[in-house]
Amino acid sequence: MARMVPVTAEVAGHAAGPGSATLCRLMASAEWSAFGADGAYGLFAEMEDKDAHLFATLQTRKNMLAAAEWKVIEAGESPADREAAALVRTVLAGIADFRGAVFHLLDAFAKGWAVAEILWTVDPATGRTAVRELRGRPASAFAVDAGGALYLLTDDATDWREAARPRDLLPRPGETMVWARGARPMPERKFVRFVFQGGPGAPYGSPLCAKAYWYYWFKKNNVKFWAVYNEKFGAPTAVARYGSAATSEELDRLTSVLESLQSDSGVLLPEGVALEFLEARRSGATNTYREFADWCNDEISKLVLGQTLTTGEGRRSGSMALGTVHDRVRRDYLAADAQALGAALTAQLVRWIVDFNFGPAQAAPRLVFDVSDSAEFLEELKVDEQLVRMGVALPSGYFHEKYRRPVPGPGERALRYDDQNLYQYHLQFGVLTINEVRASLGLPPVPWGDAPPRRPEADPVPPAAPADFPEQESSNAELRDDRTNR
Repeated sequence: MARMVPVTAEVAGHAAGPGSATLCRLMASAEWSAFGADGAYGLFAEMEDKDAHLFATLQTRKNMLAAAEWKVIEAGESPADREAAALVRTVLAGIADFRGAVFHLLDAFAKGWAVAEILWTVDPATGRTAVRELRGRPASAFAVDAGGALYLLTDDATDWREAARPRDLLPRPGETMVWARGARPMPERKFVRFVFQGGPGAPYGSPLCAKAYWYYWFKKNNVKFWAVYNEKFGAPTAVARYGSAATSEELDRLTSVLESLQSDSGVLLPEGVALEFLEARRSGATNTYREFADWCNDEISKLVLGQTLTTGEGRRSGSMALGTVHDRVRRDYLAADAQALGAALTAQLVRWIVDFNFGPAQAAPRLVFDVSDSAEFLEELKVDEQLVRMGVALPSGYFHEKYRRPVPGPGERALRYDDQNLYQYHLQFGVLTINEVRASLGLPPVPWGDAPPRRPEADPVPPAAPADFPEQESSNAELRDDRTNR
């Protein structure tokens, strides 16, 4: 069993920046090198802070998944599997701000990967190992080696171990190698990592901000020229004409008058001074800057969300079919993100909770983020219904897992469709016994319920009873005769 340690003090106090003692050399871009030890991750943070469209699209993708309900699905149907799943549900529900920790891990979309520290605790009443908190940590404070081991970058050169020299750590985005004075190996089962679209060639994932960098850079510089254009052509330039005999004091006064035109509607001029407004002539299209900024925004939308219709701000009209296609793309992105995050947390956090409490031999349940839409189930439900009508045997677990519905526990009353007439027919003709019907309803058997029932014989028609009120019967007969005569 891995050793549990308290909160890592170095991580809690880590604040790397341009003035930090930790060294970092970024060779890929001169702009990245301006962020010191944070390197590319500092640039990515600035991109989100300064580009409203990039921030909005990233927030949309993260919020779609962070708002989803999470579920723990048993690894099997044995009592041990159910007990392990129940404990995992309790532990996850007891984590302080678990949804906030999930949102921090989704920062991997922008930066490629995200790290959260596990604060383990032991319940003194039950002796069970639980998680008090998942605390988000900056990705710029860590690096990994070729084996995937996590290291904290420090300022102490004595922290280097023989197994982890600078050349052994894999370079992060924008680096040729990890430049740091020290690196301390972190304990196992202490940190949860979520890597977005990682692989052998991308140990730190595929940050979307890196892919959106040039669109961000083009738009940022385009806005600068757009502001100059608006200042130059948005308002006419005031020109004052004065005589050659004007003194320096008069010129200073005239300059202040021109400056006051920005806020005053009228000015006083001395005699002999003429004031006119000079408008610059525009050449070419006047909306070029806006179109270029819109194009950059569209490319960022396609990069982050896979579509542009939900971020077009009404600039283009689209058909309902086009909107359906774009929404389907968005749903595909959401489903893929949910599977990736659920798999990462299952392989790390959930697996470790089970190991600490039940041992590695116990199968771990799965953590699933439910992003299903009930409207999407209608067509699939029709297909499954037809298959059942055709006699195709489908296990009940298939429906519970596919349609995200809980499985009734032992002895738990289950709600289901009950065709009473069908049961009466089966009981009447001996197709089902009483205990078989009770089992289908989730009820316990009865001692006398295994014998097939007999079909009841028809009872003879009883004779008509005499009238209790002869006077009333006689009156009715007279009334019928009277109507007949009419």
